[in-house]
Amino acid sequence: MPRKLTFPTSSSSLSLASSSGGTPITPTFSTTPSSLSFSTLPSSTNSPFPRLDLPASLSDPSLPFPRLIVFDLDYTLWPFWVDTHVTPPLKINPTHTGATDRTGEEFAFYDEVPEILAVLPYLNSPNKIKLGVASRTSAPSLARELLKGIHIPPTASFADEDGNNNNNHITSKKSSSSATKKKVAIDVFDGGLEIYPGSKIKHFEALQKRTGIRFEDMLFFDDEARNRETERLGLTMKLVMDGVTWEEVGKGVELWRSRRHGG
Repeated sequence: MPRKLTFPTSSSSLSLASSSGGTPITPTFSTTPSSLSFSTLPSSTNSPFPRLDLPASLSDPSLPFPRLIVFDLDYTLWPFWVDTHVTPPLKINPTHTGATDRTGEEFAFYDEVPEILAVLPYLNSPNKIKLGVASRTSAPSLARELLKGIHIPPTASFADEDGNNNNNHITSKKSSSSATKKKVAIDVFDGGLEIYPGSKIKHFEALQKRTGIRFEDMLFFDDEARNRETERLGLTMKLVMDGVTWEEVGKGVELWRSRRHGG
C-alpha cells in the first residue's frame, strides 16, 4: 500500500535513524523547516572527515567505493511525492533549506540528506565520487525547481578545526572558496539527472552514456522494490524504506563491495 505523507499539527523535526546503527524510525514531516544538525562525535581516525560519526564502512578511504552513486527522489531524498503532494507555485524559504507550496505546506530533504550530499563525494578522496538522480516522477520541472532552491552546506564544515581533514584532501577554508560556500543542491549531481516517467533502465542507460562509468561501479538508492530491475544492467541497488541516512549509505556501500569485491 502506498505510504501517505502526513503533516502533524505540532512542529517537530524529522525523526532520524541513528547513523551508528540504531533502529530506523519512520520519519514524519514537520510543519516548520527542519534545521541542519551535524554530528561532532568522533569517527574512525582514518576518516577524511574526523568530526563526523560515519558508519565504519565509510570511514576508511583505502577501501573501494562506487564511482557513481545515484538516488531516487520521492521517499528517498525527500519524504513526499513531488507530483502529488506539492501544489505549485513553490516559494523557497529564506534559509534555502526547503520550500512552501501554494497551500502553505513545507517541503524539504530528509534531515541527514544535506550532510550526505555535501560529504559523500569526498569519502574516496582524492577520487571524487559522482552523484546522480534517477526519478520517474511525472513532475520533473517541479522536482528540478526544488533542487535548485535548496542549498547544502559546504564540505569544509566537516573538516577539522584547522580547516583540513586528516589526509589533507580538503584544502584550507581560506584557500578553497568552493569548499566554504553553500552549494545549490542540483549542482551536486555531477553524474547527471534523469527525471521523467518510465522504466529506470532507460535512466541508467543515459547515466552510463553520459559518465562513461561501468554499471558495475554504480550504487543506486531507491524506495521501490520494482526498480530492482535495474540490477540486470550490472549495478547494485539498495532498497531504503524510510529515506536515505548515513546508516543506509553505509549498508549500501557494504552491499556494493560484497557483490563487486567479495568483501
